[in-house]
Amino acid sequence: MVNDTLTINTKHLLYALYASGVKHFVVSPGSRTTPIALMLAEYERQNSEIVVYIDVDERSAGFFALGIAKTRQEPVVVLGTSGTAITEYMPAVAEAKVSHIPLIVLSTDRPAELQDNGAPQTLPQHRLFGELTPYFVSFTLQDEHEDNTAYIDYMTQKLVHSAMDTGQPLQINLPLRKPLMPKLHDSHDVSITPLTFEKTHIHILPIVIKQTHVVILAGPNEAADYKDELLQFSRDHQVPVIADILSRARTTDTIFGVDSLIKAHYLTDEYRPDLVIRFGGTPVSARVLQWLQRENIPVWHVDGHAGNDHSRHVTRAFQMTPTAFLTQLALTNDMTFYQRWQQLNDIPRHAVGEASVSCMLNRILPENTAVFVANSMAIRDMDDVFSGRTTQKIYANRGVNGIDGVVSTALGMSTVSSQRSILLTGDLTLFHDMNGLMMAKKYQLNIDIIVINNNGGSIFSFLPQSQADEYFEDMFGTPLDLDMSKVAYLYDMPYIQLKGAAALGECLSHQVHGPRLIEINFDRQENVANHRELLELNQHE
Repeated sequence: MVNDTLTINTKHLLYALYASGVKHFVVSPGSRTTPIALMLAEYERQNSEIVVYIDVDERSAGFFALGIAKTRQEPVVVLGTSGTAITEYMPAVAEAKVSHIPLIVLSTDRPAELQDNGAPQTLPQHRLFGELTPYFVSFTLQDEHEDNTAYIDYMTQKLVHSAMDTGQPLQINLPLRKPLMPKLHDSHDVSITPLTFEKTHIHILPIVIKQTHVVILAGPNEAADYKDELLQFSRDHQVPVIADILSRARTTDTIFGVDSLIKAHYLTDEYRPDLVIRFGGTPVSARVLQWLQRENIPVWHVDGHAGNDHSRHVTRAFQMTPTAFLTQLALTNDMTFYQRWQQLNDIPRHAVGEASVSCMLNRILPENTAVFVANSMAIRDMDDVFSGRTTQKIYANRGVNGIDGVVSTALGMSTVSSQRSILLTGDLTLFHDMNGLMMAKKYQLNIDIIVINNNGGSIFSFLPQSQADEYFEDMFGTPLDLDMSKVAYLYDMPYIQLKGAAALGECLSHQVHGPRLIEINFDRQENVANHRELLELNQHE
């Protein structure tokens, strides 16, 4: 038995999503997803721009979709079945909320008569994610009234636009009543009335800066790339740029490793700016914000979400893109000041131990390689030693800074990357999302998964709790004793164990098709000592 109304309205929903810019769908199959999943599979065959991935693990699926959305900077749909399955999207939705990613959850649901009445696989899904999804709508796809179809067309386009414009996730809840079978190969013509949104551009007067010791701090970038405009402005006006590893603007012309420079006391009074202009999100380096506060350096923040500053040290907030801001800016910086800052990149970084992996990647990666970096130590090492010599395509989940879902997000990134990608992760982070590796196997994704295996949580060895010798190892070190070769075997991927980062170049030069797991072992205690040797002149400490 099929339902024509369900078929037609489902087609309208999918066509409206496509009209709104949605091209990628990640499906976690379940009984209640039947009409949406089947119509989507048919739509994929009819429309070459539609791409559908199947991920049976909802937690992984949410992050996989997030990885695509983060890389493409466009809305991506994740579709799941009713009950606890939908709650598994919560971590990815949380990351999307804080990192301003337009993730769209299609949550199929049980009908009203089964709610709060003992029905299995049923829970309250109406606004299930609370404040994490500022945008929410519920569609009754089996209501045959023509106004309902028009409502689906209009509200889908309106809310997807809002999600994209503000960088916020959206939940579309779909209560469905049996029978769930749609009419496949339906010849009913679906026409969507496009809803066009016009954005007015506000012209502001030129911003004239009288200070001559100005520095730009390019933080993590969640929006469009502006590297070329930034570098041209820097050269034209002699403004030094400190580029965060996630700014997608770090090159050999920008200052890298500011955290280690501050830690080693290199930024003396002669480097003190009169003004710092901050672009983007919160920097990976906590020390750079602390330095700005401690030295009482005025800070302007320029971003679509300007004013989000937990240090509460921003004095002016410009809610606009860095590109637009730079076109309005007029200043004349001091050449000597600019040259002094540029020379900071000449200080050798003695990257040994775990940081040597990031240092080696900096030397050997092909142009424009997409790299996803896990949180904790990996992202900090990259921020310290990766100069951006060949690639600026560095991504991470720095919204909530969690270690969950990193593997799946990186795999999502790899699906929309034009060449072989890299995931740099620790063993604990890999374990936390090991189910995600199934997507690498299923779709033979071209990615090298480099695992820094220190048998536990390395970053805690740098924190005060490391002094609690009696309890530290069990509570924070958390050794897993995982055999990475068996992990690779489970997911049918080539496995290589290296004795150090020096062999990484030769290893990566041997191209393979599909995923590959590369393990490099380190000692957590030695890693603490190694990080003290990062800068050559550590007598500054």
